[in-house]
Amino acid sequence: MEEMDYYKINETMDNSFCQLPKSLFFNTLYKGKVGLEAKVLYSFLLDRLSLSIKNGWCDGDGKVYLIFTRKTAQEILELSDKTVTKAFKQLEECNLIREKRQGNNKPNRIYIGKIKHDNTLETLARKNSVSPNRK
Repeated sequence: MEEMDYYKINETMDNSFCQLPKSLFFNTLYKGKVGLEAKVLYSFLLDRLSLSIKNGWCDGDGKVYLIFTRKTAQEILELSDKTVTKAFKQLEECNLIREKRQGNNKPNRIYIGKIKHDNTLETLARKNSVSPNRK
């Protein structure tokens, strides 16, 4: 077995990351409705959203959109067409994305919905901040 390359305390992390909102795991609006594949897909879509903002991709109403085909999602996430289609559908059903067809064999525009927050994370944070051994 090859030796693992460990992080040392004085090193910075030089990796690129996608953000995965915790609300997708704990919020009652999404828990049980958005599968793991859809959660990871949403994090990639959020990452692409920042690129669209940088490039000024917005419609006439000022809404930012992105282009991220199912084929691209399949390749990046290493998932089947059926699984990617299901992930897109779950995100749409939870109002986390909207797709707009452009026609003429152009890819759909994807609009990203903001996560709606409930008090679940706040409650979890309070539970985790109080030590059970504290008096």
